[in-house]
Amino acid sequence: MPAGADRIPGISIDAEELIKIRGHLAGLTLAAIRRRASYRSGARDTRSRGRGMEYEETRAYVAGDDMRTMDWRVMARTGEAHTKIFAEEKERRFLLALDLSPSMYYGTGYAYKTRAAAIVAAYVGWLASYAGDRIGGLVATPESHHEIRPGKTRSGLLGLFHHLAEASRIEQPAAGAENRLNFLLRELKRVVRPGSIIALISDFIGLDDSSREIVSTLAEHNDINLFWIHDDTETGPWPRGHYPLVIGNRRLSLDMPGGKALLEDLQSRHRGRIETLASSLAIPLFPISCNRDVGSQIMQKLGAA
Repeated sequence: MPAGADRIPGISIDAEELIKIRGHLAGLTLAAIRRRASYRSGARDTRSRGRGMEYEETRAYVAGDDMRTMDWRVMARTGEAHTKIFAEEKERRFLLALDLSPSMYYGTGYAYKTRAAAIVAAYVGWLASYAGDRIGGLVATPESHHEIRPGKTRSGLLGLFHHLAEASRIEQPAAGAENRLNFLLRELKRVVRPGSIIALISDFIGLDDSSREIVSTLAEHNDINLFWIHDDTETGPWPRGHYPLVIGNRRLSLDMPGGKALLEDLQSRHRGRIETLASSLAIPLFPISCNRDVGSQIMQKLGAA
């Protein structure tokens, strides 16, 4: 079988395709996103105290030192207060967190949301790599999850591409399969180091109080961007007609325009939850439609198109 013969346009993800995206980004940086997110570039080495730094030494406590940096072990051994000194890292950790829940294996035109998410990850990942960041990530699919540790080279980004290509080969998840957003967030909270940059890529279906609590905790010591992947049928009106639905083990039919008010209410509530999360925590939100060319949307949001 010729190479690529089993690929399905708009659905399949090829690692080589994601690698080639770097050719579209010559001369561009993440400066546009970082200005909006109040990022620190990490381009120079400065002596500083705080979280997200590399431990350098311990010295005697001085009035005004941050209590969170107290070296309790030395204090217990010597009987005198000491504080830790940290050196800011030259390279920041950039984590791409992709929620590939069952709801992401959907698309009514141009591409599945899973494919759109992979392309977003490639654009943002390459730009972060060019900025000198150490790229790693998490990928949560309906069947598994993968952790890619940040690498000094581009190995972390290439490893992420490999797992995204594998994820696109998953058959349509069974009805009732578990949403993985909160699982991804819990894993992200477990592995992230303070001072990291996080790109959270999801359709945010399943967003609840637990999700908001974890994101709020992550936002305290990290820079987060939310990339909301959606299909136009999730944000706008549907053509009139009958649409089959599966809820649990029940098969139903939604009549358009008979169910128009219900659908619009669901759409409005979901968008409101996402926008409230972003605005309440001052987190940049980037809506991305899977019904149009994803690359051009990213470039436009970066001010490069």
